[in-house]
Amino acid sequence: MNLKRLLAGCGTMALVLSMLSPALAQVDFGQFTAQGSVEAGAIPQPVPYTNVAEYQEYRDLAQQFIVPQLQLILGDKAENYYVQFDAINVAQKNQMYSLRFGEYGLLDVQAKFFEIPHNFSNGIASTPYNQEGGNFTLSSKPTGTGPALDSWLTANAKTFDMSLLEGVADVNVRYTPTPSLTFSANMDYQNPTGQQPFGGSFLFGSSPGTYKVNELFVPIQYYTYNFGTGIEYAKNGWMVGFQYQGSFFVDDYSTLTWDNPLNTSGVGSKCVDSTVFTSTSLTGPCQGRAAMYPSNQAHNFIVNGAGQLPFNTHVMGSLEYGFWLQNAPFIPLTANSKLQQSLSSVGAPNSLGGDVQPFFANFTIDSNPIEPLDLKATYSYFDYDNLTPAITFTGVKSLNDIADAQTPFTAYPFAFSEQDVSLEPTYRVTDTLAAHFMFKWQTNHNDGLEVLQQDQTSYGPALDWNPYPWLTFRADYQHAHRDSPGYNNNRASLVQVLGGTPGEIEELQSLWRFDEATLDVNQTSLYASAQPIEQLTLFAAFNYDDYNYPNSDFGLEHTSDYSPSAGASWEPMPGMHFFSDYSWQAYDWNLWSQDETTIPAAKPPFGKTNAWEARGRNQGNNIDFGTDIAIPPNRILPRPSHLKLQYTYTVGNNTTHQSGATSAGASGEGIDYPDVGSQFQELIIQYQYDLLDNLAINVGYYFTHSNENNFMVDNMRTYMPTASSNSTFLGNTDIAPYNVNVAFITLKYKF
Repeated sequence: MNLKRLLAGCGTMALVLSMLSPALAQVDFGQFTAQGSVEAGAIPQPVPYTNVAEYQEYRDLAQQFIVPQLQLILGDKAENYYVQFDAINVAQKNQMYSLRFGEYGLLDVQAKFFEIPHNFSNGIASTPYNQEGGNFTLSSKPTGTGPALDSWLTANAKTFDMSLLEGVADVNVRYTPTPSLTFSANMDYQNPTGQQPFGGSFLFGSSPGTYKVNELFVPIQYYTYNFGTGIEYAKNGWMVGFQYQGSFFVDDYSTLTWDNPLNTSGVGSKCVDSTVFTSTSLTGPCQGRAAMYPSNQAHNFIVNGAGQLPFNTHVMGSLEYGFWLQNAPFIPLTANSKLQQSLSSVGAPNSLGGDVQPFFANFTIDSNPIEPLDLKATYSYFDYDNLTPAITFTGVKSLNDIADAQTPFTAYPFAFSEQDVSLEPTYRVTDTLAAHFMFKWQTNHNDGLEVLQQDQTSYGPALDWNPYPWLTFRADYQHAHRDSPGYNNNRASLVQVLGGTPGEIEELQSLWRFDEATLDVNQTSLYASAQPIEQLTLFAAFNYDDYNYPNSDFGLEHTSDYSPSAGASWEPMPGMHFFSDYSWQAYDWNLWSQDETTIPAAKPPFGKTNAWEARGRNQGNNIDFGTDIAIPPNRILPRPSHLKLQYTYTVGNNTTHQSGATSAGASGEGIDYPDVGSQFQELIIQYQYDLLDNLAINVGYYFTHSNENNFMVDNMRTYMPTASSNSTFLGNTDIAPYNVNVAFITLKYKF
C-alpha cells in the first residue's frame, strides 16, 4: 500500500475513533499512560498550481484532505520511560515525522524524517530535448537558423514541471551509563531528487556575436551520508570529549551530454562532427559535454575540553583535524571526435587527486576575578591546507582552435590560514551602566591569490544602560581596517595568476576583487526598549554599516546600509495580545567600470578613458502586525475560543544608474537599467472553538499577493543579438505575479 495513503488513512481513522469515543480522552493501560492529539480536515477547494509556484515552493496544497498534525506521548507511571511521536502535514510533500524515546537519565533516541519540496517552474519551462539520466537527445533538428529555428522550437519544445523534492532523515542517540560518561552517535541522510536549472549556458559558436545558447535543466539524484560518534567524560568541573564526523557524497549523474541542435548533419549516431563551427554551414560538434558535482568524502576528528579555574575563571578549547578527498576521474577534454586528445597528451592526470587537510584550534578563557569586571579572550587558528596538485595544461585544442592550440595554463589549488585574537572586557561602572570594549586582530596567509598576507584589526566600545527597571538602552560602535600590501588594481606589472603572463590586460578584471582590496569599515547599532506599564512594551533599533575601499581605482569602491525599526507589544488584559513592528532598509553602492574591449593592447588601461561610475540603491520596508486573543465563554459563545490574525506587507525597489561613459550603450555598458521592484502581502486568520473539553474546530484563511517587475527574468537574452530566438530558455514561475486564497477547516481532538 502507498505509504502516504496509509498514513492519511491512519489519521482519518484516529479522528473518527476519537469522535465516536470521547470517553477515551485519558488512556491508561497497566503501568503506562497515553496522551496526544490528532487534527484532520480539508481544504474546501483545491488550490491550482497555475502561476503560484513561488507560493508553493515549499508547500503542498494539491490535496483537499489534510492532516496538519498528529501527536502521541506514551510513558510509564513511574516516569522511567518515554515515547513521543509527532507528525506534521501527514502524507503531503512537505511532511515531517519525528520520534523520540528512551529511559530518563540513561538513553535518549531521536529520529526525524521530513521532505522539502521546491517548485521551480510549473508548466512554463520548455525544452526540445528528451532526457534519460544525464543524456539529452533530440529526435529532430532545425533546417537552419532564424525563422527555421523558430518554427522547429515551436513544434518540438515541450513544457514540463521542473521541481525538486529533498528527503532528509536523521537519527541521534545519546547514552549515559554513569553521570560522568556519555556516548553519542548520529546519522544523517539527504536525497534530493528531481530537476533544477543549470547555472551555466551551453554555447555553440565562434564569437559572442554568433553564440547559440541552449539552457538545460539538470537531473538531480544526490546522496549524502553523514555519520558521527563521540564520547565525553565530565567530573569535578572538568570535561573532555572526542568526536568523529564523516561525510560521503554520491552523485548518480557525474556527466551531462546534450545534442547540438545547430549541427544539422544528422540525428544521433548519424550526426558528423566537424572541427569548425559556422553559422551558415551549421557544422561543429554533434554533442556538448560537462562534468557535474563529483563524488567525494570528508573525515573530521575533534577533541574538546573545558574546565573551571580559581578566581571564577572558565576555560574552553577544541582541536579539529580532517582530510577531505575527491578523486573522481576527469571526463575527456571534448565530445568532438575530430578534436580528440588524451588527458596525458596535454599534461593532465586521469583524476584530480583532491586532498584538503584542514586544521582548526580554538581556546577561550572567561573570567570574573572581581565582581564588576568580566574578561573574555579567544584565540583561534584555521589552516586550509590544500595538498591538491597544480595541473598544467599544454596544447589544448578546442572548437575553431585546432590550428592554433591554446597557450599553456595552470590550475593552482587555493589554500590559506587564518589566526584570530579577540579581547572583550566588560566593566559594570554602576548598577545600571556597563561598559564593554572589543578588540580583534586577524591575519590571513593566502596561497593562490594576488595578496599573500593581510591583517585586519577591529575595535570599538559598547554601552548597556538600564536607568530604570522598565527602560533599557544599548549602543555600540566598531571600526575595522584591512590592509592589502602588494595589491593595486591599477598597476602595469601584475603578479602571475593562474599561469598567466604578467602585464596581460585580461588580468585587470580579475583584480577587481573587493575581498582582497584595502578596506575600512564603520559599524554602529542602537537599541532601546521601554515598558512604561506592565502590559505595554515598546522597542526601537537602528543599524548602520559603511564599507569603503580607499585604494581601488576600478571595481567596488563603497557600500553602506542602514535599517531603522520600531515595534510594540501590548496585552491589555490576560489572554489578549497585540503586536506590530515596522522596519526600513537601504543598501547603497558605487563602483567604477571600464570597457576593456576598446583599449589597445599596447596601452595600459590605467586612465579612466571610456569609464563610467555605476551607482545603485536597494531599499524596502516591511510592516507586520497582528493579534492573539483567547475569548472566554460568553452568551454568544458558551465555550472558550481562540482567534489569531497576522498581516504582513513588504515592498522593495532596486535601482542602478550609470554615468560618465564616453560610449554609453555602445556595448551595453554605462546605461541606466530599469528599476527592479517587488511587493508582497500576506493575511493569515485562524479561529479555534472548543466544541468539547477535548475537541475543537479550527477554521483558517490565508491570502497572499506577490508582484515583481524584473527585466532580468531571462538574463541571457540581454547578451544575444537581435535574432535572440536562436536560443532556448527555461522559463520559470518563481517571480510571476500571483494571488492565492486558501481556506481550511479541521477538527482537533486531544486525549
